[in-house]
Formats: sequence, C-alpha cells, structure tokens
Amino acid sequence: MNPELRYKLRGSSKYYFPSLSDKIKQKETECLELEQFPCAFKQNDTLNDFTNKWYSKHLESMKEPILYNQIGKGKKVVRFSNLGTWSSPYSYRIENKNGQIIGIYSITNGRGGYEAGRRIKYEEKILAKSNWDILSKKIDSIFWEIQTHDTLAILDGEQWILEVLINNKYHVVSRTSPNNYGDKEYSLLCKKVVEIFSSK
Repeated sequence: MNPELRYKLRGSSKYYFPSLSDKIKQKETECLELEQFPCAFKQNDTLNDFTNKWYSKHLESMKEPILYNQIGKGKKVVRFSNLGTWSSPYSYRIENKNGQIIGIYSITNGRGGYEAGRRIKYEEKILAKSNWDILSKKIDSIFWEIQTHDTLAILDGEQWILEVLINNKYHVVSRTSPNNYGDKEYSLLCKKVVEIFSSK
C-alpha cells in the first residue's frame, strides 16, 4: 500500500533530513499542474516533503537528534532507522565522541507505516573502539557512492534508512526492504550497525 494513502501526517516543525531544493520543488509543481505523471523528482541527500515529514515524525518520537544540520561540528555518527509498515519503529545510533564509542537503541510503540507512537525502550552502552574502526572501513568501502533514492518503486515493506555524519560529510540512503529486493551490500551494512551495537 502506498504510504501516502495510509499515513495521516500531523504537523511538525522538525525536518530530520535535507529538503528538495526550491528549483526541484518548482519542477514538481509544474509537473503536477500539467499532469505529466510521474512527478517524482529525486535529488541526492534530500527527501520530498511527504517522506521527510513521515520519517521525521518517527525519529522525533524516538527522541533522536537531527544529524544533517550538525555538519562541521566535529560529530561522528552513524544511525540506522527501521520503519516497518506494521512493526514498531526503531533506531540504532553509534557515535564516536572523542574516541569513546557510544551505542544507543530506541524503539517506540508506533507503526512505521502509520502513526508515530512514544518511545518505550531506550538503551545506551559503551562499545569497543575496534567496532568503530570496522564500521568506518565498511562505510568508506561502499556507502558514500550509494544514491539516496531507490530506483525500484516498492509500495510496501520496511524503510531502511542509514545516515552517516562524519565531520563535514553527511549522506543518507533510504531503501525499502533491501534484504528482499537485491540490495545485498546496503542490507549488510545496515545489519552491521545492529551487530556492532549487540556485540559484547
């Protein structure tokens, strides 16, 4: 089911991801007025307003910080968020704070394809420095070259959203159920974040 048909957005002043440029938005508006469908214009590292509000509402309910506006502040953060249509949204955030590696897990009682809920579990722990080195190496090997948007038009499934902020560099990738639709490398990278948080 198309999320635009099932998800009623409520107003939020917080956008957790960069928005489409005014130029691209104008193209979308003109396309819709002329009914030249499809009118989905994609721009790397940005989300359209609907998707941005949808993802942002869930991250806000997890009490997660906005990452993209922290560029240039020395932050080193990797966050994997999962919004399943029928399941509770959750996120794993791994942050390098001056060499101390902190892992944070949050989950809500909402539904990823519908309304946001409230956070029902929060876990924070210290991770081994070697884990950050492993994750960084994996990210550098494939992540930065992956386009933000999927080429497949999948209308139902889990939204796997991976964000990386390292100093002056931010990138976000969103895929629908990549473990089921052939995006193996991206799927393994997201799973690596979970694996590292779960390690002892």
